[in-house]
Amino acid sequence: MKNYLTERQHEVFNLLVAFKEKHGFPPSTQELAQLMGVSSPNAAADVLRSLQRKGVINIVRGVSRGITINVGTKPDEAVELLRAVLAGEKHAREQAQLFLKMKGVTL
Repeated sequence: MKNYLTERQHEVFNLLVAFKEKHGFPPSTQELAQLMGVSSPNAAADVLRSLQRKGVINIVRGVSRGITINVGTKPDEAVELLRAVLAGEKHAREQAQLFLKMKGVTL
């Protein structure tokens, strides 16, 4: 189960997903900083590192646009989320909502 995302991490994650859906590739760190409304690419890089630590993205160092989104990529993830919700795992509901949002399901 993926670790719980803070509100800001969730916002940035949604920016990544939306950018990739629109353009077919992930944003650069500079583009992400602009999307976040910050002037420093370091601020974007910090959030990207935290998302990587939580397992929702992977970052390939030295590669422009080297961000891979992990959430929702495995076919069994829906089963894992359902199991976690039924087991009452901490933050499982929030992760299930994130999963559904990524699949385009509105709640």
